[in-house]
Amino acid sequence: MERIQIIIKRTLILFSMLVACGVIGQLLLIMAYCLPTEVIALNIGRGAESLVHQGAEYNYAEDYTESILDNETDAIMLSEALFPSESCVEGAALVPHYVYADKESQVFSLMAFLNHDDLSDVTILNYPRYWHGYLTILKPLFCMFDYSDFKIINQAIQLTIISTVLVLMMKKGLEKYIVAFLPMLVIWNPATMGVSLQYAACFYVSMIGSIIVLCRETKKDWLLFFGLGVATSYLDFLTYPIVTFGIPMIFLIIKKAENLEKPIERILVNGVHWAIGYVGMWASKWIIGTTISHENIISDAFSNIESRTSIAVDGENITRIGAVIRLTDAAFFKWTYVLMLLGVVVYLFIKNYKKFKLNPATIALLAISIMPIVWFMFTANHSYIHPRLVYRNWGITVFALLSVPVTGAREKVQGKDE
Repeated sequence: MERIQIIIKRTLILFSMLVACGVIGQLLLIMAYCLPTEVIALNIGRGAESLVHQGAEYNYAEDYTESILDNETDAIMLSEALFPSESCVEGAALVPHYVYADKESQVFSLMAFLNHDDLSDVTILNYPRYWHGYLTILKPLFCMFDYSDFKIINQAIQLTIISTVLVLMMKKGLEKYIVAFLPMLVIWNPATMGVSLQYAACFYVSMIGSIIVLCRETKKDWLLFFGLGVATSYLDFLTYPIVTFGIPMIFLIIKKAENLEKPIERILVNGVHWAIGYVGMWASKWIIGTTISHENIISDAFSNIESRTSIAVDGENITRIGAVIRLTDAAFFKWTYVLMLLGVVVYLFIKNYKKFKLNPATIALLAISIMPIVWFMFTANHSYIHPRLVYRNWGITVFALLSVPVTGAREKVQGKDE
């Protein structure tokens, strides 16, 4: 009976928090849409021409998925940021942008608007099924800085965050795990993320979540992971969302590896709360957006969920395992990565094989490592079509598996997990 009361109380708390997050999120977007778009367009125009020179999917290292810039989606995000909505409320709900009929990509539509091309042949395209919460950051940012400034600022902040994580790992006695953490970063390729709008959100949410895990001792992990799910839903454009659960969860496991109690249960509980935050926040967008705009955003959202989780691609059927194989090929089948990972595995084996023992923490890490496979199979259509967006989910697998030898060689210390 007491457990049922706890579940009911937790459910009411989570529901109240979701309602509050949805309302606050919408209000923040409305405030962002009240900012003057003239200065935003002017600042975006300074540096945006590089998108035209590079093209929609610029790849600065041929055949490497890790080096593809998603300029097409970045152009959509920039077009949304500068769109001169007549109503702040409707603009925040529908998130419109201009599309020129005679332009082959959004990159050229963006430049056409910046060059003040005739608007008689333009279509206003609404994009209401996502929160687009990144606009609460981009709009104020581009009131002060231009697009070139953004790239430098983004790189500097990302470098600072990565350095912070590394310093905290050393302070918390987790320096042996750096050899597992760095290959994940190599696979993610910060050089690409540092100049991208599209790839930034999940990096920031996952790394800030990891910093919180490393800094704080708490019994309410579920609250943190619920918040990470909410933030991911609000800021991300469906790129590699599960890293915002997987990476902080790995840090939670390795931080308490010697004395971690019921790690599988902990993964499940935190995973459920992350999913409630992620899906619940998304659902609140559809409800709020439908209420404000009187458009059936809920129907549009479910239609797209059905499409993105299907096995139909360009009129043909693929297999869900085929999607996983495609993502494996996109991420790992390069000699540079094969040699790097092989070298790290050999090093970890030599260092740890004599003391290695299977324990609850290593089993938990192995369980977490399969999360990207499950995600790719579930979102087969989306994953197959967009490997450049989703492959970074493999970072969970790389970090978790390379952490197994180190964790298995650690000795249990006195005391219990807090």
